[in-house]
Amino acid sequence: MQYQALYRKYRPQRFDEVVGQDHVTTTLAREVVDDKVSHAYLFTGPRGTGKTTSARLLAKSLNCPNRTADGEPCNACPSCEGITDGTSLDVIELDAASHNKVEDVREIRVNVGTVAAAAGARRVYILDEAHMLSRAAGNALLKTLEEPPEHVVFVLATTEPYKLLDTIRSRAQRFDFHPVASETLIDYLAEISDREGFSYDHAALAAVVAHAGGSVRDAMSLLEQVAALGAGSVTQAGVEQALGLADGASYRRLVETVVAADPAAGLTLISEISRQGADLRRFVADAVAYLRGVFLAQYAPNIDDIVDASRETVAEWQQVAQTISPREVLRAIDELSESLLRIREGREERLVVELMVLRLTKPEVVDDLDALSARVARMERQVKGIEKAGRPVAAPPAPSPVPEEDLDPDRPFTQAPVAPVAQTPDGGQPETAAAVQADSADEAIPKADTAVPSLTPISGEAAPATGRAGAEDEPVQQQVASFTLADFERVWPAVVAAIRTDVGPRRHALLREATPSAVEQGTVIFEVAAHMHFHLEQLKADDELNRAMCAVASEELGQPVLVSYRSADAPAKPVNTEPERAPDKDELVEAASDDAVDPADTVLDILGGEIIRETTTE
Repeated sequence: MQYQALYRKYRPQRFDEVVGQDHVTTTLAREVVDDKVSHAYLFTGPRGTGKTTSARLLAKSLNCPNRTADGEPCNACPSCEGITDGTSLDVIELDAASHNKVEDVREIRVNVGTVAAAAGARRVYILDEAHMLSRAAGNALLKTLEEPPEHVVFVLATTEPYKLLDTIRSRAQRFDFHPVASETLIDYLAEISDREGFSYDHAALAAVVAHAGGSVRDAMSLLEQVAALGAGSVTQAGVEQALGLADGASYRRLVETVVAADPAAGLTLISEISRQGADLRRFVADAVAYLRGVFLAQYAPNIDDIVDASRETVAEWQQVAQTISPREVLRAIDELSESLLRIREGREERLVVELMVLRLTKPEVVDDLDALSARVARMERQVKGIEKAGRPVAAPPAPSPVPEEDLDPDRPFTQAPVAPVAQTPDGGQPETAAAVQADSADEAIPKADTAVPSLTPISGEAAPATGRAGAEDEPVQQQVASFTLADFERVWPAVVAAIRTDVGPRRHALLREATPSAVEQGTVIFEVAAHMHFHLEQLKADDELNRAMCAVASEELGQPVLVSYRSADAPAKPVNTEPERAPDKDELVEAASDDAVDPADTVLDILGGEIIRETTTE
């Protein structure tokens, strides 16, 4: 006898042999027994879950003269044997991928009018991959699908039901096939292995099921492949070799390198995986799934009810979850997912994975908040380890006092404003909060930001000086900028040019309508023409634009700069005592020729752009 693949050899021949779809098979058998079979069915679900098999079983049960009381076919009569070997004339299987035209549907409509081959039999049309029907073909099938002859039953099978016409879905009774649970599928593979004489272990079968994605057909095909590779032995190593997977311990090693912040160990791991011939893309994808399990183990005590995984896998997740913080897990998932996207874009796989490992194990090379958080988490672990070992933890150094000359009010102001001066309780040298904070967190605060004050737009008046709360009777030190209007006008063109790219052409055009007119205590007063009320309000409300102006101007002048806006007084309109006279045509022509303004030049001036004229030569 010719060899058959396992999924064909062990294809279910009874409703109760279908794996993991009891909600479907029980209903179908009950409808056959009660003679309440619908004229059309829609079977949906992932591949390899039993849609076509269930359609054949329905046809068997409908046409079997010896079916049991619970609706099971006998599999011994000529009708059952014909359906089993595919020779029955009463079961027509069509592939919609190749029969998706109107002409094909027209042929079906003609054939449904013919009687069944056997007296009293039901003719069953099984349309596989039904979502491949064209829109015209689907519409042509509607009338026949809704009102077929009494002896005709349609079964449409598809993995993508949303691609079917709504009018088709509404005319059929829908059954959803679910991915088979891992433990159920593992038990089924163990049963098949026993029948075939394969030696196996539970971990190997779990690995097969994990990569089958709930598909019985895929699981049996992989089982057959691994058994052939191992000469009848199904092992974990065989599964990894057949699929090009990394060693199962590699994912735990990856977590250990992240916790230990050991880039050398991480790069060694990637090198070993590459030498084994494993697929790095698959390794990254499986690492994401592994870390997802670790994350769920940290926050979900009922993880067994949440995930569909073997008991061994869940136990490992729970154990690893005790060694790494949730923040590090989330960061690792983000880095792995980003690396997977880069690999799919066609970048060099090994380089992408190595850079990912470097970012995970040495967060100081990455300039973002997640990396900073990872560094903080690492230091916290180190401190906890020192405390558990009984070693004293060194106290942070006391902040150095601010030199007295730095507090001189007569000294030119060259730094960012600092907090008000506070005397120490023992009458010692005064310190400032800003100086203390800068001493203790010098690395966390960029130097460039300290020269730029936070912006609070002021309308019409200069910013008032603020003093220490509760010290109204004490003299308050004020630090006043020492630049003049001429100094600001000197750097103003550079400021405008520097922020154009950051703020965009529209906001840059608004800024061009403002003219620096005065400087009051470090605040530059801009005037906007009185008739441009909209521009004035927009400038006052645009905090981002003003913040950028202050930052660039402060950098150019070497001292803090604030901005404010006000409306310029409109010039007085001269009183015309002479009666108005309509200009004649010659005056209008002369004025137009002398003072005409090109509208394009006006737009160019407002938007700060440039007009490129294409010239053609004949």
